[in-house]
Amino acid sequence: MRRLIFFLLAGLLLVGATPGAQAADIQIVAKNLHFLEGAIFVGDTLYFVDYTTSDVFRLSANTVERVWHEDGCGANGLLQWNSSLLVACFDDGTIVNISLKGKHLKTFQKDAANHHFVCPNDLAADAKGGVYFTASGLDGTVPGKVFHIAADGIIKEIASGINYSNGLVVSSDGKLLYIAESRLHRLLVYTIASDGTLGPQREFSKLDALLADGRHKAFTPGSVRIDSHGNLFIALFDGGGLAVISPDGKLLKRVDLPDQHHTSLAISPDGRSIYITALDANQDQGLIYRLPNPMLP
Repeated sequence: MRRLIFFLLAGLLLVGATPGAQAADIQIVAKNLHFLEGAIFVGDTLYFVDYTTSDVFRLSANTVERVWHEDGCGANGLLQWNSSLLVACFDDGTIVNISLKGKHLKTFQKDAANHHFVCPNDLAADAKGGVYFTASGLDGTVPGKVFHIAADGIIKEIASGINYSNGLVVSSDGKLLYIAESRLHRLLVYTIASDGTLGPQREFSKLDALLADGRHKAFTPGSVRIDSHGNLFIALFDGGGLAVISPDGKLLKRVDLPDQHHTSLAISPDGRSIYITALDANQDQGLIYRLPNPMLP
């Protein structure tokens, strides 16, 4: 998401919340950081990245611990892969495999056809031990793409022509892949074939129409997560917080949160809390909020 900050309108600073998430329920669990992304849980531990410093962190007993650092990476996305982590390095065009303690294991630089990855952004596990990841591309020159890492490590390009491919997630049954097309403010969906390749691109949801509220000029999707019911949780880089959309494309909840941009989110293992990374661009301040899951009664 980081390059969008240079040409997308800043969201309004909102401190209210929709019913089900009162302001008093929103807690800051990490602060004094920079451009945070890639929030995931590994067991009960929250891991995330800081793009500005190219770090991978974890939150342990309310303390932020640095796990890994690599100059020039531009860490942007994070995923647990088997018993290790994959880091999407937006700036140097690589996917780096590290241990949970930060030991470098392997670097992926090209696909099987010898193509480089232009601005790797986010990652999602498939249902067969593999991984999908987006490469956002360069405006006007290289389109956003999707690549697939098979369980044996073979990487293939499987989708292209996306206007800044960003967050992505596989449906609960492993049959659909949802992708945030950030510059067009929408979610795309693809049917997943048995070999991991994708069917034709379809529009799943146009967020500017679905979320229109008269206050925000745009709703730009960042990361996308999914719960056990197939509901999609979307961090809104522009749009004031997060949205929850049902598997049939209906808006279920919108939650307004503090700060201008919201880049990624994670659902706690027990499903009761949402952790969301936020950025106040005016203050160059990155934070993480915890709030009750808005889908719970």
